Amino acid sequence: MKRKSTLLMRKILKLKTSRIVTVFVCYLVLMLTNNLYKAEDRSIKVELDKGDNIEISKKLSMQDTSQDHNIDTIMKSRKQNLDKQCYNRIDVGRSDENNFKAHMQFVPDDKMVYCGIEKVGSTFWRRLIQLLYKREIRSPYSIKPWDCMNNYKSFQSQKLDDYHYILKENSKFLFVRDPYSRLLSGYLDKIFSPNPYYWNLIGSKAVAFTRKQKNHCGHDVTFPEMVEYFIHTEEQNKDRDGHFLPATDNCRPCLVHYDYIGKMETFTDDVFFILKEFNLENYTSALNDFQTDSILDAISDTVQTFRDVRIMVTRCLSVYGGLKRIWRKLQIRGIIAEQIQFPFTSKDLTKLRPTTFKNAIINAYIESKDKYNMKDQKRKYLISAYNLIPIATMNKLQKIFQNDFQIFGYDKRPDYLYQPRQKNLADIFKL
Repeated sequence: MKRKSTLLMRKILKLKTSRIVTVFVCYLVLMLTNNLYKAEDRSIKVELDKGDNIEISKKLSMQDTSQDHNIDTIMKSRKQNLDKQCYNRIDVGRSDENNFKAHMQFVPDDKMVYCGIEKVGSTFWRRLIQLLYKREIRSPYSIKPWDCMNNYKSFQSQKLDDYHYILKENSKFLFVRDPYSRLLSGYLDKIFSPNPYYWNLIGSKAVAFTRKQKNHCGHDVTFPEMVEYFIHTEEQNKDRDGHFLPATDNCRPCLVHYDYIGKMETFTDDVFFILKEFNLENYTSALNDFQTDSILDAISDTVQTFRDVRIMVTRCLSVYGGLKRIWRKLQIRGIIAEQIQFPFTSKDLTKLRPTTFKNAIINAYIESKDKYNMKDQKRKYLISAYNLIPIATMNKLQKIFQNDFQIFGYDKRPDYLYQPRQKNLADIFKL
């Protein structure tokens, strides 16, 4: 009996020992796995320290679209990326001193320095800064877009030592935008939409370069031709225009080391955050319906501009053709749904008033935002536009905008633009 009890105890101990060993082995596996994940995290941090653009772009992209990250964290990440990318770099970009100084604005009372970049909300900020100078709290959109440069105070009157002191003692911010989106936006506003000034300044030169035709009006430059000419001006460092050249050229981020980096992709949130940082929250009361006000302002500006240049436009393009271009531009921008057709005929032009055309656009915008997914439409048109650009040319754009991609955390080779090209895709610019 005693022997049987002893054998039973041994079996129990053996069973317990086996379970203990099993638990211990599982614990070791768990710890090793955890350490591997920690090691992977450390390897990612090392890559970030080395300025790995791909990892940074993915990280920032995730932060900008995730609801789990607050805007303060996003802003710090953008600033951190700028500092890492600019480590051991004195400056980037090729613009001269005057161009840089012309883009810088100083608001002494608020210890604020802003670098405005064309096609990235600069008209909005220049109007708002006018209100800051006057200490007036009202909507920036109450100032007409063409008046945004009134009382514009840049660094151009500042001596080198003076503006370096200003940069050192005050908080600085800028707004940037994905280079591919910004380039298309510049083409839509300055070339595709009726704009005789830029047809002459850029369009005619683009035609002379791409088609070898001189004395051309410059009104029918295609997007691929515009991209080709833009690359040429960058490679030759000649006839460059602020609406197209890299953001880093305008604002010299490795010299200035901005405290806040806003993005067009998160414009509303970033504007409110920056106003709060400068203790200007009282101005947010004038921005109750920010997005709608912005779009209505863009519509009014587009119609008024066409009205002002109508006679000059007819030297190159019919009024009917010009109005149809405006309609298509607003579709590509994601303001009017592609399902809503241009509502006028050429016969309507004899009695068509600017207010009638403007109201038609506004009604189409209201219907569009209520019925259709305009964000998806805008993205689809962006893809369609770059579908017209050969991959070899896209690679040249990568090189030109490489500093913008790296410093501001954008993907230089997004899948949606570099995916296998769709054949027989309609040219969105043809009416």
